Amino acid sequence: MKKSKSLSQLVLWITLLVGLFLVASPILWVVLGAFKTNTEIFGSPFALPQSWKLDNIITAWNLGNFKTYLVNSILITAGGMLIVFLVACPAGYALAQLKFKGSKLMFYFFLLGIAIPIQSIIIPVFYQAKSFGLINTLTGITIISAALSLPFCVFLMRNSFKDVPSEIREAAVVDGAGEWKSYFMIMLPMAKPGVVTLMVYTFMHIWNDFLLPLVLLVSSDKYTLALGLYSFNQENVTEYGYIFGGTLISMIPSLIIYMIFQRQFISGMAAGSNK
Repeated sequence: MKKSKSLSQLVLWITLLVGLFLVASPILWVVLGAFKTNTEIFGSPFALPQSWKLDNIITAWNLGNFKTYLVNSILITAGGMLIVFLVACPAGYALAQLKFKGSKLMFYFFLLGIAIPIQSIIIPVFYQAKSFGLINTLTGITIISAALSLPFCVFLMRNSFKDVPSEIREAAVVDGAGEWKSYFMIMLPMAKPGVVTLMVYTFMHIWNDFLLPLVLLVSSDKYTLALGLYSFNQENVTEYGYIFGGTLISMIPSLIIYMIFQRQFISGMAAGSNK
C-alpha cells in the first residue's frame, strides 16, 4: 500500500513539474529576452543576459508609443471593470437570493453567453457597434468588452451569493433593512472573495484581449497594449529584444494583479462549486 502511494505521489510530482515547465518557460524566455541582444536571444535563449540593462524596455517604451497604449489599456480596463461590477454583482445577487418568475430561464440565457465564442459573433458585434457609432472609440470598446465579460461574471457572482445563507438576508429584511440596504451592507461584503475574483477575471480578460481591439480600433492613438505590441512587432520584426521588452511591459500589470489577489481569486473561483 505504501509503495503504491509513493508511486502515485511520484507520478503526481512529475506531472506537476512538467506542467510548471510548460507554463513558466515562455514567461522566463520573455523576461530574459527583454535584457538580451538578438545574438544572445538566438544563441542561448534561457541563459542569463551578459548585462542586465533596460535598453530594450526603454527603447520599446519610446519607439513603440507604449505610453499612449498603456493609458488606453488602463482607461478601457478600469471602465470595463466598473461596468461589470455595477451589473454583474446585483444580477448575481438577484439570481441567487431572490425568487421571481423567469429567474431560471434568465440564468440559462447567461450560460448561453458563456457557451458562444466571441469569434463566432465578432462580425455582428462589429456592425452593431458601427450602427451606434462606437467604432474606433475608447467608449465603444469599453462597453463591448464589459458586455462580453458579463455572462461568466454573472454566473460567478450567482454562485458566490449562493454560498451566503439566505436566512441572513431574511433576518436583515425583518429588522427593517430594505433589499438594497441588505445587499450593500450585508450580502456584498460577505461575497468578497467572489467580488475579488470578478475584478481579477475582468481585468485579465479586458487587459489581454487582442481580437476586439483589432476589429474595433483603427487609429494607432486608440490602440491598447496588446494591439500596440502586435503593431510594434510588425514594424520591428528583426529587433526581438525590443519586442520582448514591449511584451514584458504588457505582462507586468497582469502579473502584479494576480500575485496580489491570487488567494482571493482561487477562493472565489471555488465558491459555489457544489451548487
